Amino acid sequence: MLFFSVFFRTLGFLSALLIFFIIISVLLHFSNNTEKKQFIITDGIQSSKNIIAKINLNGPIFNNNINILGNNLYNYIDPKLVKSYLEELKQLEISVLIININSPGGTVSATAELEEIISEFKKNRNTKVYFFTKEILASGGYWVATTADKIFATYGSIIGSIGVSGPSWFYYNTPSSLSSGVFGQTIETKGGIEVFNQNAGEGKDLFNPFRRPSSYEIKHLQSIVDGIYIDFITKVSKSRKIEISNLKNNIGAVIYSSNQAKNNFLIDDILNYESLIKLIIKENQFEDYKIYENKVSNSILSNLLVKYKNQSNENYFPKNICRNFQNNISVIIPVYLKDC
Repeated sequence: MLFFSVFFRTLGFLSALLIFFIIISVLLHFSNNTEKKQFIITDGIQSSKNIIAKINLNGPIFNNNINILGNNLYNYIDPKLVKSYLEELKQLEISVLIININSPGGTVSATAELEEIISEFKKNRNTKVYFFTKEILASGGYWVATTADKIFATYGSIIGSIGVSGPSWFYYNTPSSLSSGVFGQTIETKGGIEVFNQNAGEGKDLFNPFRRPSSYEIKHLQSIVDGIYIDFITKVSKSRKIEISNLKNNIGAVIYSSNQAKNNFLIDDILNYESLIKLIIKENQFEDYKIYENKVSNSILSNLLVKYKNQSNENYFPKNICRNFQNNISVIIPVYLKDC
């Protein structure tokens, strides 16, 4: 009797354990399948064949190759994620793609990569691409918008900043001490300190803050920035049909209100999202439609982690991101860099 009692109890335990693992496997399978689908229908008639896709993008444009952004807890635009969005949309016969963007810009490399990804998608598909912003479409964000058939913005949006920022070179003349405290880093420059570097090649210690840049180095860095700037305004000129001389001499690299941007032909019209949908329906003569939109949601846990991370380590973010922009050639709105 004791044997059967132990046997059945052991069998019951193992059966319960097996059922538990089966349930976990089913949940993981369901979760994985759910994650693969990044778009859901958010509006319209489900049976409609007239498909409008909307991609929501928010934050600086940045390649998160070294996971500097903390496991996707912060808003940013990663070209690789946008590419995965477009790969999924290729399975749908979409008529119009709306890229709803709020971005101050980004690093040159990530911005150029994102522009190429969207251009490639547009070239190989019979799809109209509209850019739309409710907040900021500036610098690198506007660079990417040169891929659009049309650009729209709500009243009060910030548009423009068609320019390029090179890395900053801070020179501390004969520093004597450096210290960090509650009020930030302090540097004293009485008497000077000795700095020893081992480098081979002229200019190898570029951006060394303890020596003056040579005139050659300044000219060389400026030539890099100028070359990227020419590429930028050439793209804007071709996309928006604006003379390069006008972009250089009149529009410049300042930011504009939505009204000013429209008057300078940087956007096509000022309207809200609902009006944009009505315009698309009218232009394409849709009798019905449906909208697919990428899922953008932060869980309560993610929000708590962001809050905790910001409180527990103030130097982690956004300082490390800002440092990356300051140390690279960037197309990002100057106000953003100032906030850094």
